[in-house]
Amino acid sequence: MLPHTLLVLAALTANSPRPEAVAKNVPQLETEVGDISGYYVCKGLESGGKTYNGVCTITRKGDVYVVQWVIGSGSNFTGIGIRQGNTFAASWALPGERGIVRGVNVYRLEPASGGPRLTGRWASMPGPGALQSETLTFLRHMDEEE
Repeated sequence: MLPHTLLVLAALTANSPRPEAVAKNVPQLETEVGDISGYYVCKGLESGGKTYNGVCTITRKGDVYVVQWVIGSGSNFTGIGIRQGNTFAASWALPGERGIVRGVNVYRLEPASGGPRLTGRWASMPGPGALQSETLTFLRHMDEEE
């Protein structure tokens, strides 16, 4: 019986993957970004290739966030956001000449030196029916002195 047991163990050991091969296939645990409340530089790209810049503030109110954008020469609009892990989504509305434009942004929260960076996509209706991109780069927390 002992020779058969050694043969089975030898066969199992020979077919087992090496530890370094197993480590390559194990998904790495993602570090969750901490507090995202604060001031951000906003840079985006619309579907037609037009770029825009502005400032965005994210303020936590319990389990939700208030998001305010000031884009370009003064377009102001406000939205509400929710977070799940390292994903942040915000809806918003912007009054316009032809009625209210409504939109949604979805960001991936990324750790960066100095504070979080939010990279994402957004869409609006009425709108071009295309995904557009936006990045929010952390400036400072709300409670820091100016």
